[in-house]
Amino acid sequence: MYINPNLFFLIKDGQFIVWDYLHHTQFTLEPDYMERLRLWAEGKVESLSSIDDELEEAQLIAKEPFIQQEWGWDDLSKIFHIGTRDIAEHLIGLSREEWIESYLAYCNTIATHPPAFHIKKEAEIKVPLPTPDLSLLDQEKYYSVVKRRKTNRYFKGEKISLDILSALLFVSLGPLHEKWSDLEENGLQILGRRKSFPSAGGLHPEEAYLIALRVEGLTPGIYHYDSVDHHLTLIEEKFAEEELIPLLYGQYFAEGLAAGIFLTSRFEKGWWKYPHSRGYRMTLIDIGHASQSLVLTATALGLDTWMTGAFSDSQVEKFLSLNCSTEQPIFFIGFGQGHSSTLEPHMLSQLSV
Repeated sequence: MYINPNLFFLIKDGQFIVWDYLHHTQFTLEPDYMERLRLWAEGKVESLSSIDDELEEAQLIAKEPFIQQEWGWDDLSKIFHIGTRDIAEHLIGLSREEWIESYLAYCNTIATHPPAFHIKKEAEIKVPLPTPDLSLLDQEKYYSVVKRRKTNRYFKGEKISLDILSALLFVSLGPLHEKWSDLEENGLQILGRRKSFPSAGGLHPEEAYLIALRVEGLTPGIYHYDSVDHHLTLIEEKFAEEELIPLLYGQYFAEGLAAGIFLTSRFEKGWWKYPHSRGYRMTLIDIGHASQSLVLTATALGLDTWMTGAFSDSQVEKFLSLNCSTEQPIFFIGFGQGHSSTLEPHMLSQLSV
């Protein structure tokens, strides 16, 4: 017999659990069953027993070898990817009417306890932003913006205006859609938000924390962006460049930024509508949508951008004063006046040696 390679084991609530992440099944194992799996793994089984019949029926072992995919990452990534595949096979083959009935029935089960969609930070200092000057985005056509966007790793240390920052935040993350008219006009309950980019279920779990370094008319510091009321809330006043770079694992490309944004995700929004771990997939994709909106808008405003997902999660949480376990930092985007250079001088000099 062959052991299913798509298993992991954990101790939970005093019980030994085996999770078959390929077939989305979980079983509590008694000691005899766990010992039997161990004997199979070590090739020490001399004869079959009734326990083997149960293990085979549960697809934990089989008479034929299991097909294994080629996988270049570690086991943790494999567990996540395979474990979030094919989670709703029961929906295949439904008619339009059956699908709508199934979807609405599910929505009715969760609509009574929605999460808080508008997160307000409790702080004494709220900083109003200028009315967004959307004419700032009329300078280039869309194709030229997309073509000009590139990752810059050499910034000049120059300031940007508060008007530029306001337009950037409003268009990429803010309330440019004042109403969800097609829902309101039909008398439907609104359980989501609309922004310039899509989000799974319209949940928009992302929050934005601005690291203001060189913005005219704005005190350097860490701010939370209110994406509903379009204002900033001061978290801490400081010039944080020297502290920021170590958090980004020493990526000194952040030197000279005008500002940066840490995008966090409020996981509880996703848990509410999509409780399966595949919902975590969508959370990561949502942050990708948000970052693309930011970098394209910044490019259209004449700014250079640099971004990274490499940072110390726990240290960034402290840096941003995050005190909610369900909110986690996912991505960082920096912007400012740059040299439009993929390579900065120090790295280039090392490559030339």
